[in-house]
Amino acid sequence: MFKKHLDEVYGSIKLLDIEEWFDIYFSRFFGLYFAKIGRYYNLTPTQISLASLFVGVIGGAMLYYQDDPLIVGIGCFLIVLAGVLDSSDGQLARMTGQSSDLGRVIDGVIDNFVFAAAYIGGSLFFLETYGWWIFLLAAVAGYAQSFKSTIYEFYKSEYLQLVGKTTTGNIPLSADEVKPAGDNLYHKFLFVVYKDYTKKQLAYTTRTADWRKKAQEVSQDDLLCEKFDDNYRKFNKPLLTWWALFCGTNTHRTAAIILAMMSRFDLFLWISAIWTVALIPLSISQKIRDRKLLETLEKG
Repeated sequence: MFKKHLDEVYGSIKLLDIEEWFDIYFSRFFGLYFAKIGRYYNLTPTQISLASLFVGVIGGAMLYYQDDPLIVGIGCFLIVLAGVLDSSDGQLARMTGQSSDLGRVIDGVIDNFVFAAAYIGGSLFFLETYGWWIFLLAAVAGYAQSFKSTIYEFYKSEYLQLVGKTTTGNIPLSADEVKPAGDNLYHKFLFVVYKDYTKKQLAYTTRTADWRKKAQEVSQDDLLCEKFDDNYRKFNKPLLTWWALFCGTNTHRTAAIILAMMSRFDLFLWISAIWTVALIPLSISQKIRDRKLLETLEKG
């Protein structure tokens, strides 16, 4: 039964190259159970996403009680559960054919709300120790995490589009390409969120619109696509692991939980802010690899 379920997990993954080990064997492994339950009860991916938001925000707020191991333990469990549900909504979307370009944006927004609740709850515990300065530190750390997550999701989505040949969740070459899906208030709200998210991704990353357009053309060329895929993997797969390590949600969530259980969520805030400097060598390496990728293809 374990092997059968694991095979189903692999079958629900869009592209194995971009998956983190933790996601495959934990988040997606258990998330698939929730996806099946959601399908059985005719739930939508958005409803699962809202459940993830509700559970995660409550868990984050409970980090205020870091002097009570039971309460903070429950809070950490709820944050982990929110991560599993966050994985489940995407699996349900693919199982029921409800995937959309906005799905990744909604996931990102929910992650931000969950971590915001954790930052506020965890920081309140240290109000007497740091004074109101703790909230400045939390704001810096929170912005840094959102910044890092946005960049990581960009390269992850690009990898999926160029190598996985997907058509959903692709990032436009320009934010001006983002259009509202409808005229009602819900569609207008999602349009504003999606366009703002896209602007940030395009502004924070090292790839130009010209580079991306050329890469997309080559990746779709029947004669060049196989060579492009091999070279893209060669130059980007190892680096994507480092993007995940320093910018991914799993790393931040795990660090936050461990340090909250130790009643030292303040250390997480410092670490989250400081390790943002890793973006400098990562971005430089990414730019060099992207240049070499196209040079390799042009040389034939």
